Amino acid sequence: MKIHPSAVVEDGAELADDVEVGPLTVIEAGVQVGAGTKIGPNCYLAKGTSLGERNVLTAFVSAGTPPQDLTHQGCESRLEIGDDNVFREYVSLHRGTPKEDCLTRIGDKNFIMVGSHVGHDSVLGSNIILTNCVHIAGHCHLGDSVVMAGYAGLAQFTSVGRLAYIGAKSRVVQDVPPFVKLSGDPAEVRMVNEIGMTRAGLTSEDVAEIKHVYRIIFRRGRSVVEEAHNLINDDSPLVRELAEFLLRKEAGRYGRYRESLRGH
Repeated sequence: MKIHPSAVVEDGAELADDVEVGPLTVIEAGVQVGAGTKIGPNCYLAKGTSLGERNVLTAFVSAGTPPQDLTHQGCESRLEIGDDNVFREYVSLHRGTPKEDCLTRIGDKNFIMVGSHVGHDSVLGSNIILTNCVHIAGHCHLGDSVVMAGYAGLAQFTSVGRLAYIGAKSRVVQDVPPFVKLSGDPAEVRMVNEIGMTRAGLTSEDVAEIKHVYRIIFRRGRSVVEEAHNLINDDSPLVRELAEFLLRKEAGRYGRYRESLRGH
């Protein structure tokens, strides 16, 4: 291990042999850090935090600190981070609360840029990009390959489908369907995320099919729920994924499926 003399690594922290820790960083007892991880200067890893392999924390990253929840009473909870993630300067990641599974979870190969925040009990998939100062409230779920541009924000209990793109400074208060671009204040669906789908390896036929279905659902002026019901048994798994997401959204509260799961 390469640990700077000014860093504080408490007894009981578990670090792989090749982990690097920069100056003035604090790692509390019980933290687990996987092989190949590099932790820069002035970072703080609180108890209950576990990181997989080859993660990079550049500087001033705060991970696993208590949730910003008035009902939180200091119970044991966790922040679990996968492999190959990059967390840039001043990113903050809060651990979970008993309102769900006492767990905030972040997948693999995510790029979380300067000043972004992931709130308590949120679940992020993999290959997500959060650009500067994106704020994710508690209890949000983000699917794989979501991109959120600078200063965008999610209300609590919001779900974002995979391969969605959220434009800069968007205020998102309802669930975001997969495969679409969304922007505005409040945010609205604008078009299909054709570039994102192509970069993720979907075929031109897949993209064309989603564009066709998008026009049916969002541009004909008919009921979104009715159109989603009509497509729920479509032969295409992508179309079914979109239809199922929309039906869950409409079955929730305030346009957010997960809001209907709120205990109190």
